Amino acid sequence: MKAIIIRKHGGPEVLSYEQVPDPVVQKGHVLVRVKYCAVNHLDIWVRNGIPGKTVSFPHILGCDISGTLEEGFGNFKNGEKVVVYPAIDSNISRVSFGIIGGFGKYKGGYAELIQVPKKNIIKKPDWFSDQEAASINVSYLTSWNMLEKSKCKKGDTILIWGANSGVGSAAILLAKAKGLKVITVASDKNKAAFAKKLGADFVIDRNAKDVESEVLRFTNNIGVDAVIDHVGAKTWPVSLEVLKVKGRMVACGTTTGGEAMVNIRSFYSKEAQIIGAYLGSKSQLVALHKFMKSKKIKPVIDSVFALKDAKIAHQKMEKSNQSGKILLQVSN
Repeated sequence: MKAIIIRKHGGPEVLSYEQVPDPVVQKGHVLVRVKYCAVNHLDIWVRNGIPGKTVSFPHILGCDISGTLEEGFGNFKNGEKVVVYPAIDSNISRVSFGIIGGFGKYKGGYAELIQVPKKNIIKKPDWFSDQEAASINVSYLTSWNMLEKSKCKKGDTILIWGANSGVGSAAILLAKAKGLKVITVASDKNKAAFAKKLGADFVIDRNAKDVESEVLRFTNNIGVDAVIDHVGAKTWPVSLEVLKVKGRMVACGTTTGGEAMVNIRSFYSKEAQIIGAYLGSKSQLVALHKFMKSKKIKPVIDSVFALKDAKIAHQKMEKSNQSGKILLQVSN
């Protein structure tokens, strides 16, 4: 099969398009012929390497997968269109679970074939295209989980960082469908216009305005009910400062670094909460599929690259040049 292989950590140049042996199916597992695999920041973190996290080389990235079953089982037919729930049992203590194609033993979806546990297979909803189905399993599921953990109700105000990213754009669409007032942050006029098109009520260009001041101005100095922070070290201080009394910051992701300096006094004096979110459950993914159907929400896709062009896709994500999901087309 054709696949993108990494044999060491590094930049996009370590992504190698090669012919490799097909996976050998183990007990309790099934082969999926991958049609599309979305690119996520997890892919970049694994490719770059994180101190204390190990990967068994050669490794295949990719956790956001739609495709077809090579062989049927149970209620699933041979050739049936499916999506792969990306969470697997963790082999690391004090970590909720691992992710296929991430730090762990499972190879990912940057390949024509992938072996996954049978329990991770979900029938592809017929209201999504193959491309759309590969865009939801990570960023949309994570956003859905974060919104549920925020406990926001209709009419509440939420700050969502990174409007153009997969998680950011997903969170805006889902938050508006839940009836929330959305403040979001973009890095230029074009991305601000994109955020407005998604339905954001107030968009802040972080390169033109001070985010903290603008959020407090918009909320009459009260602050927001919740913050969706998937950026990391650079945004955590502001995320905590703009929370209202008893506000909730829901965090995932460390794009700008994993160690943040925060104002502890501000945190406890407003009785705020910091809540971690890591992907979401399989049942949440099924519920999300149904919610998106009922609200007529389609995932936003920025671009589709051929598998062999994974380097270009990674470069685009690292430059934050996307507006929505970046996909790799693995097979026809």
